[in-house]
Amino acid sequence: MMPCALRCALSATLAAASAILGFCVASFPASAQSSEAIQRLRCLACHAGANRLTAPAKAAQTRGGTISIPDFRDADHGQIHCLDCHSKGFANFPHRGMKTETCMDCHPRKEKGAEDDKPYDFDRMREEYEGSVHFTEFKHAKEKCCGTSTGKPVHAAPEVTSGTGDPHRKAAEQRFTCEHCHEPHYFKATKRIKDPQLILANDNGPCLTCHKDGATGALADPAEPNLLKAHSYLPHAELHLSGTRCVDCHTSVMSAVAHDLPLGKKADQGCNSCHSIDSVLLTRLYRYVDPSETKLGFHNVRILQDGYVAGANRHKWTDLAAYALMSLGLALVLAHGAWRVLARRQSGARRGGEVEP
Repeated sequence: MMPCALRCALSATLAAASAILGFCVASFPASAQSSEAIQRLRCLACHAGANRLTAPAKAAQTRGGTISIPDFRDADHGQIHCLDCHSKGFANFPHRGMKTETCMDCHPRKEKGAEDDKPYDFDRMREEYEGSVHFTEFKHAKEKCCGTSTGKPVHAAPEVTSGTGDPHRKAAEQRFTCEHCHEPHYFKATKRIKDPQLILANDNGPCLTCHKDGATGALADPAEPNLLKAHSYLPHAELHLSGTRCVDCHTSVMSAVAHDLPLGKKADQGCNSCHSIDSVLLTRLYRYVDPSETKLGFHNVRILQDGYVAGANRHKWTDLAAYALMSLGLALVLAHGAWRVLARRQSGARRGGEVEP
């Protein structure tokens, strides 16, 4: 008689294997199922299911080796064969001499799917990214697969700690790559997400992973003393942090997709960029919604559904009333000034007439 615990474990294992096999078979056309599905099944035998930790050669380094199959399947790369990106040394276990293609190895595409890449200027994005502190800070470090290694960065070379050398120099065990923000297994382009609030959560997630209070990890750089204090110069800073994307202020407003990340005051795009009738939010965070919709006289109603943005959610009748009042006030000032000038001239004329013989 098989023990109950063993039967349960065997049943769970068979159920997981059936689900993985079903995913593999459903993910590929019939002509490719026999080879690609079997290979993917081999990959998922270790990289799907309950989370397991792998231990690299260096001590004190562990990282998750599994992925969420439902989330991966729903992502932009969900139908890509594992070995299309993990191109060398991954077909057999243990993996040796491994090579993984990075974002710029495939994009911009020239074959199937090339149309999807046309709205993006990848050469410009690469140039902007390589000029940002994300790249330059770890430029000389080793590039790791998928940006997932969790080795802690070394923040100062030995000569720095001894009092010599450049105190701002940092070295790390891995280079910052596109994959640190655009996790390849789960990445979704914003045009697929479309809803501004979902885009907000999706795009701020990678930033907060490294920059939120108390962040840890290979390339973490948490704000000092915290994010709210760092943005205290903003009125209602908490509302700004919860209602806008980091990239809408910390990148150039000239392009819907920008990677320049200027430092210091250069990152401040100015209040009017968002707080105006032609708010930059319309071409960035809200670029997939109809900007022409009005309701009860309010402009930019879709933004108003998520929160009132002074200047962007103006009311046309209130604007007209304000313009009318301002015009009336100006007219009264001009009329009063004209009356004073005319009265002074008449008074001067009378006094001049009295002194004549």
